[in-house]
Amino acid sequence: MPSAPASNTVFSATAESSVVWDRELTRFIEAGGNTTRAFGFGRLIGRLFALLYLSPEPLCLDQIAHKLRISKASASITVRQLAAWQAVHKVEDTEGRRDFYEAELRFGVILKNGLLPRLRKKLRVAGTQIERALGAAPTAQQMELESVAISARHKEISRRLRLARGVHQKVNALFSSTGLENLV
Repeated sequence: MPSAPASNTVFSATAESSVVWDRELTRFIEAGGNTTRAFGFGRLIGRLFALLYLSPEPLCLDQIAHKLRISKASASITVRQLAAWQAVHKVEDTEGRRDFYEAELRFGVILKNGLLPRLRKKLRVAGTQIERALGAAPTAQQMELESVAISARHKEISRRLRLARGVHQKVNALFSSTGLENLV
């Protein structure tokens, strides 16, 4: 397996004409980070995945840390998170001294086996909390005993929770459908 790169560039430019190429690959990696940050996953997740995705050969943690200018510990934590999503895989090192990683190139695998199950779990938790909040809402009889202002407030909160339940049910149905499984 390769050792740590000699240059600080992401994909060592060897000729003057490669400088633009290297700069655009670096921008691609940064765009990956900006995209995952926009979805709430953190910037490093996207940067690291994009680096491995573009790398024709597996990289070790030292190489990842060097190329992204991060600590080896940050690289390790992020690789483990991506591995849990099945977005990266460990590759056997013939010398057995280091772990090397490569990106999963099939986005359907990442969605189906990594991200969708986690999204579904979050949806279940959200649904449970919506139902718990609705279950704890004051009854009509209890609201009759309250002041008009408090009763109106409770009614509005309950209305919003019912709206949230409806949206949750639709989103949950979408992400639980076999059609989505077949699509990815």
